[in-house]
Amino acid sequence: MKNNNPIIRLFFARMKPEFFQLSEEDRRQFMTRDRANLDALGMKAISMVDCTGRDEEWDYIGVESWPSMEAVKERERFEREELRISRYVDYKVHLGVEQSFEDYGQQ
Repeated sequence: MKNNNPIIRLFFARMKPEFFQLSEEDRRQFMTRDRANLDALGMKAISMVDCTGRDEEWDYIGVESWPSMEAVKERERFEREELRISRYVDYKVHLGVEQSFEDYGQQ
């Protein structure tokens, strides 16, 4: 069953030395496979923040919109089993649904 409200996925990522030890071609293939999966599952990027050189903990922070929880679960499976992302990236993820900020603090 498809949820009418997109799932918002907030992620924090720090690249591990193992990622940079890959050849340039292997890094390119990794990112190409990653992007193809994101597109196939219907992810829409809301924002990507490059924190390198500005934050000691994270290299990137991203906000994504997903069409369903099923798509998020398939993404998690792909990251774990096919990309084996934890070999190359330290990361954490938070899930939620969008909420308007329009009325916040308004009388």
